[in-house]
Amino acid sequence: MSSDPRRLDDLRRIQRETASKVIVEDRFESPIEVVAGVDLAFYGNDGIAACAATNYPSMRIVETRTLVMALAFPYIPTFLTFREGPPMVQVMSSLRTKVNLFLINGQGIAHPLRCGLASHVGVDTDKPTIGVAASRLVGEYDHVPENEGDAVPLIYEGEQVGWLLKSRSGSNPIFISPGHRVGLDSSLKIVKTCLRGHKLPEPLQMAHATANKEKRRRASTRT
Repeated sequence: MSSDPRRLDDLRRIQRETASKVIVEDRFESPIEVVAGVDLAFYGNDGIAACAATNYPSMRIVETRTLVMALAFPYIPTFLTFREGPPMVQVMSSLRTKVNLFLINGQGIAHPLRCGLASHVGVDTDKPTIGVAASRLVGEYDHVPENEGDAVPLIYEGEQVGWLLKSRSGSNPIFISPGHRVGLDSSLKIVKTCLRGHKLPEPLQMAHATANKEKRRRASTRT
């Protein structure tokens, strides 16, 4: 698919419509028992989606799943949902374990149209989601947190859309934003509870490792 401006206008309309359905308040089952991370690795024109489900708050691994899908949409900033969303939704639906909440490698409402990957996937699946990203897409903050566990609000157009969290000493902070059916405070609290010494919260760390392990396996079979 090309980045035809007319086509992108259509996709923006979809994003606006989806954003209108996003719920930024706690609508997840409590107590939370299982949190899963969802990430994607890339191999040629394929996306390798991985989902790792963990007990909460122990972070004991319960189940992992991988899925490979050809990516039909190009990389265009602010339109990642149309490239990465389909394989993520598929791998999430392949889990046998009942998951209370998903951590998505991407933005939630910290997006120009308040509809990043985590929000869009959350609405499409009607699942509680939180966006966790390594870089900022939109928003400003007063300062960069220096101490592990510290967080500062991320503000966009006069509204808080997430947090900048120092998840590990010696690493750059990560960006946390509600995806769907999770509030701002709970997004931060849940992610902090999932930290186990890595930059990423443990379910996402596991998903990231699983996706890249499959990528290496595929590469080795082609040499």
